[in-house]
Amino acid sequence: GIQIFESTAAHSLEGNSVITHAGKVTADQIILALDKMEPKFSHRAAEIFHAQTFLSISEPLSDKEVELMFPAGKDYQMWDSTLVYSYWRLVKGNRILLGGGSAPTTFLSQAWYNEGVIKGVQDRFRNHFPFLKNLNFIQYWPGLIDTTRDLLPTIVRDGKNHSVHIILGAVGLPWASFCGNFVAKNILKEADQDNHKYYEYFSDRRYFAFPTWLGKLLGKPVLFSMSNGWAKYYQKDISDSLKRKKNEF
Repeated sequence: GIQIFESTAAHSLEGNSVITHAGKVTADQIILALDKMEPKFSHRAAEIFHAQTFLSISEPLSDKEVELMFPAGKDYQMWDSTLVYSYWRLVKGNRILLGGGSAPTTFLSQAWYNEGVIKGVQDRFRNHFPFLKNLNFIQYWPGLIDTTRDLLPTIVRDGKNHSVHIILGAVGLPWASFCGNFVAKNILKEADQDNHKYYEYFSDRRYFAFPTWLGKLLGKPVLFSMSNGWAKYYQKDISDSLKRKKNEF
């Protein structure tokens, strides 16, 4: 019962209508979940920056190697606890899909797709799993992903049009899935109290160690590097809740 408009470029938003290259689409509720959102859609685009990351895929693992890597079952996505974390999961054919980056290149202003970055990720991965020391990775893909200053997504309603919901900085598939489900439940008024309470963690008014305007002085790469480090090692959940604004979510 829904309509899907594939290959349709969204040029701008006017009220409850999305202006495209071929006409407009109007809806009662609109979710803006745009990668690298431009300011013409929302001033909150200034809150987002890109992070450089890589994905690579391995040769097939043996069944024994798979069992050693995933003793609790292979239907999991895994990641480590380093500052610029690596992440991996098993895909079809017993191959490992491995992603990650490096601290010096994550928040560069321009993309720097040097294969040395992903080779470093692969070397650390093999060192962590010595039984995979001879595992070869046959291909890699570089790319830029959206991120906020603390790596948590931002979910808000537009201040002027409360039927417009904005999702920014959903880093990775688990967060992207959560955000879509979270917003849909709230739009449909199916969110229970346990679900609804999370709005304060995703508000653009949540606490950040370093303000956005600092990026104009230091540059976004420095601002996001410092903020990421703070969120990783020092940020703690606090009991003081945000005072909710009307129709904020």
